[in-house]
Amino acid sequence: MLNIVVTNKKENSQYTHEGGPFEMGRGQKRELPRFMIDDPFVSGDQIRIEPLPGSRLRIENLSKRIVIALADGAAIGVGETREVSLPARLSVGESIVELEVQADMLSSGLSLKTIQQPVRRSQLPDKLASLVGLNDSPTPERLAEWFETVVAVQRSAAGSAQFYDETAQAVVGLVGLDQGLVLLRKDNRWRVVGRYPEETRGGKEFSEAILGFVLKDRRTFYQAVGTTMMAQSLMDVSAVVASPIFGTDGIEIVGAVYGSRFVNTVRSMAEIRPLEAQVVQVLAAAVGAGLARQAMEAQSSRRLVQLEQFLSPELARQIERDPTMLEGREREVSVLFSDVRGFSRISERIGPRETIRLAGDIMERLTRHIRDFDGVIVDYVGDGLLAMWNAPDDDPDHAQLACRAAIKMIGELPAINEAWEGITGTKIRFGIGINTGLAMVGNTGSLQRVKYGPLGHTVNLASRVEGATKHLGVPMLITGSTFAQLGGTFATRRLCCVRVIGIAGAVDLHELSSDTITPEWQSKRDAYEQALTLYESGNWNDVPGALYAVLAGQAGRYDVPSLALLGRAIECIKSPPEQFDSVVELDRK
Repeated sequence: MLNIVVTNKKENSQYTHEGGPFEMGRGQKRELPRFMIDDPFVSGDQIRIEPLPGSRLRIENLSKRIVIALADGAAIGVGETREVSLPARLSVGESIVELEVQADMLSSGLSLKTIQQPVRRSQLPDKLASLVGLNDSPTPERLAEWFETVVAVQRSAAGSAQFYDETAQAVVGLVGLDQGLVLLRKDNRWRVVGRYPEETRGGKEFSEAILGFVLKDRRTFYQAVGTTMMAQSLMDVSAVVASPIFGTDGIEIVGAVYGSRFVNTVRSMAEIRPLEAQVVQVLAAAVGAGLARQAMEAQSSRRLVQLEQFLSPELARQIERDPTMLEGREREVSVLFSDVRGFSRISERIGPRETIRLAGDIMERLTRHIRDFDGVIVDYVGDGLLAMWNAPDDDPDHAQLACRAAIKMIGELPAINEAWEGITGTKIRFGIGINTGLAMVGNTGSLQRVKYGPLGHTVNLASRVEGATKHLGVPMLITGSTFAQLGGTFATRRLCCVRVIGIAGAVDLHELSSDTITPEWQSKRDAYEQALTLYESGNWNDVPGALYAVLAGQAGRYDVPSLALLGRAIECIKSPPEQFDSVVELDRK
């Protein structure tokens, strides 16, 4: 049997698995047993584990985005499989998965000892074993209970009333004092934020003089209250202890944990010993750690809110976890630009209010498809958007995902026109361009307005390719570098080789039609590409015949690229150029 422990910010869960393969992830169970991981940075299908002979495991990474890290620093990449020995520790997203053999799977020849199962408390028990009557060497069992109590205090929500009250309760229950207090210092004044028990005795609750020593020397102080001025201010107190709570910088004292023994009680004659004072000091350190955690989480939340103003929540959390992502890294990406055709004329016709509604509806629909295919929205620019794939997470299928997203985006047009044609008076059309290549990916904005995205030639070319859709008469174009990564699974055809404004060199452009190659499309593609090859080789007289199969019987529905290719061939036939250049010059964006 396997013992499985999953730990992250939301859970601390323990499972037992009797045998056979199983899966882990955020999604629902499929064919195999499934152990859920409540972590937004874990994929729906993340891990498949198969126990092997010899206390080994075969671990397969089912995710297409999230890498699994091992305890030795190695990693299991997306789609990869690796064998490891038990016990094993995996890091994925913000979660730790620990796997070990349960005792009943161990060799029966081993003689094992055990201790009482740890108590995973969400709150303190009503009664704690105190230090009173013990010598300075408590038993291991008693020490374990004290440490668990400290951990229970730390697991409370830092800064809450429960957090402070449970600390005060631990002062009484563990140390054996009659009253515990947690005080915070603000504007040179001490304020009680937690006490146990809740009812108070008459007189002053704490000594300003003792707290003054704590503040001055930055140490824990404890002693019996004698017949001094201090004793006169604490008439009912026989002994006190006070320990400083340090701020996040480890220097400033922001509070104190304070305990008292009262006169006329069972414990009133007992002095506070070093061991008791040290336990109070540990509790004060726990409070300080809790407040530091609260401050860090608050700062993290503020940064996250700032990032989420400009980025998706998922990307904002990734950058929050790894700020170096903003510094810029060179990597291969697939970049997509989209634009609404004639949007300026449409907006002039329908007015500002309807223009905002139309743009919002279009961007919402397109964004959904980009995210469905694991893309990152980089920017919205009026009626256009920029998206990318393969950053920040690795995805070997990034070019295919970008193309599938583009096809779904074009597929939204019927629904958009059904909803808006009565208002716009015309049909909405898109142009989409995709290019794949190296880019510097990081913060392309400023420190005040973070914009995580790509920069460089790859991005500029993608923008020009989107503009080329207007000149070539097709809604979707991809470059040769994107086409090379599709593996022949999409309905595409090479339209031409072009030079675009502002970009040195020529580039092949391919029409992207759909993700399914039909016999009709294959016939059209083959005829067109044969004609293109004839044109580029200078056999212009043969181009019309090659295009006949594409253009025949298409009155009113002519294939625009075929007409353009035919026109270029006819011009060459009429006026043969002295130096023929088959590259199409696109001198406008």
